[in-house]
Amino acid sequence: MKKNTYKVQLFYGVPLQQNSDGKFVYCGQQTKLAVWRTGKHTRGHFDGIGQLFLTENHLVIVILKFEDLRFNQRHQFVSLSRFLDKKIDNSELNRLNQLFMRI
Repeated sequence: MKKNTYKVQLFYGVPLQQNSDGKFVYCGQQTKLAVWRTGKHTRGHFDGIGQLFLTENHLVIVILKFEDLRFNQRHQFVSLSRFLDKKIDNSELNRLNQLFMRI
């Protein structure tokens, strides 16, 4: 990697809301995944599918899919703010995979 470059990844996900039990759940009408990327100042580390992150607008997003992105293509996507240490539970992750990851 060149001196002024960094690893860039795309993250596909949907916004979540916290329910009365404190769990993050999907409550939207969104029909396709939105895309964000890591940036030079993104805090935290990606741990896996189902992890949550914050956008620059303080939305909580669950990661449902990710892929590497070439450094010179990064300007086409909005960068995320920081990764959170939280993940959604497996039942909610399975439900979201069924909704959004149909082949």
